[in-house]
Amino acid sequence: MPMRKIVMLGANARTQRSVSSIQLPAEFSPSASSAPYFNYSPSDFILDLRTHKESEENYQNGHTETDDGKKQLKDLLHERWENSKQFNAFNYSLNCMYRCMDGKYDLSMQLNIERGELRRKPMHFKNIKEPFNHLRFNFTKLHDNEILFYLKCDADPISNDPLDRHLVAVNASPLERDHSLIVPSVNKCNPQVLTLQAVRIAVDLMLLVDDDMFHILFNSLLGQASVNHLHLHAVYWPYDSDLINRKCEPLHDVPNVFVIRPPIWICPAIVFQLDCMENYEQFKTNIYKCVEHLTETNQAHNLFLARAQPIRTTGAEKEEDRRGERPQLVTCYVFPRMNMIGAKPPSNFNPAANELAGNLTSYTIRFFESAIEQSVIRIIEEEASLDDDSFRSLCFDLADVLIGRSVGTSRPHDLDILEGLTSPEIDELRDSFQSFMPRSPSIRHRSSTRTHSDEGPIV
Repeated sequence: MPMRKIVMLGANARTQRSVSSIQLPAEFSPSASSAPYFNYSPSDFILDLRTHKESEENYQNGHTETDDGKKQLKDLLHERWENSKQFNAFNYSLNCMYRCMDGKYDLSMQLNIERGELRRKPMHFKNIKEPFNHLRFNFTKLHDNEILFYLKCDADPISNDPLDRHLVAVNASPLERDHSLIVPSVNKCNPQVLTLQAVRIAVDLMLLVDDDMFHILFNSLLGQASVNHLHLHAVYWPYDSDLINRKCEPLHDVPNVFVIRPPIWICPAIVFQLDCMENYEQFKTNIYKCVEHLTETNQAHNLFLARAQPIRTTGAEKEEDRRGERPQLVTCYVFPRMNMIGAKPPSNFNPAANELAGNLTSYTIRFFESAIEQSVIRIIEEEASLDDDSFRSLCFDLADVLIGRSVGTSRPHDLDILEGLTSPEIDELRDSFQSFMPRSPSIRHRSSTRTHSDEGPIV
């Protein structure tokens, strides 16, 4: 179906597209939208996909509705997303290729040239927290046909303000089929800073969708976010992230919070998992406290929510559930990362939430065909991954925040000594002890080869 032509005076070819060219009046009220509501309650939540048999049987029998006649979230999302095509809500038709990369981390890569060329130009930001600007693009400017549906929890309202509208809209430059945007309280015009309400919506949607390929992503400012209006991404990815198979370690003395770091994974992360509904509130609170601390310290971050097997702190570095016997639980990976000042145009790939989880999107055929795991890791290390000392220091502070202690209580004295030094002075100190090592995948892997035998996993 051909794209709708919108003629704008003074506009170039790039601005002639549905999302940015349709400007609704300032007095537009989302309550006037024709988009339906998706009503849900905690009784609809699926804790473990592995033991959720009823919906699987319904799909096998061709049914798409529950006993009370309500469409499942997955079906409503797909139906409305497909229906948006007739209104030319997308910049391009999906025509992607994939390849799985050889190597330790089983990375997958998508070729999506149109996204690199036609997606909205990233905005320039200088801080994690910047005020919302009505003059720049924001999601109050979405056309009614781009809004898929609104979210409403019947038993436990998402917010106390009855005028709040929590919407799910199409992503005009999608990664995959059904790639959508989640915009909590769109009418409040919140900046791109994760709130407890947004965390709650992300967790609820993960618990409502019965598909282990479904993910929710969040990118902060300075961490590849392109719009300063609070939003998250809902996306399906056809390959499992190998991150869900990796061993973690406890976050000091914090119960049910874990960390993962190189070389077990390509970059460090804080890990949270919902293993029982009794921990639902604590799970959301821990995620929020973590990102709140990162925001207050002006530390860029990405979130990746997925269904993962129960977290392990012992055993092999990697264990796949090839028999499909282990539970599939909602798991949140928080990636603290280096701040990226300014807008970076797409080149080979941009390391955001999905990429740090091992799901890469390449914007050029050359990189798609030639990239190897080592080159990908080098880019992530140079543009996103925190160094081990910074991550170690952050972990001590996060442990204090999550337990409720004064920040800095858990820090060992050797970290306090380094606090007053500049980066060049720290590098010089490392050199004097011959402990400095260039941050290169090839060096790191050779080191691992020298210090570990082939008899068992590296732990």
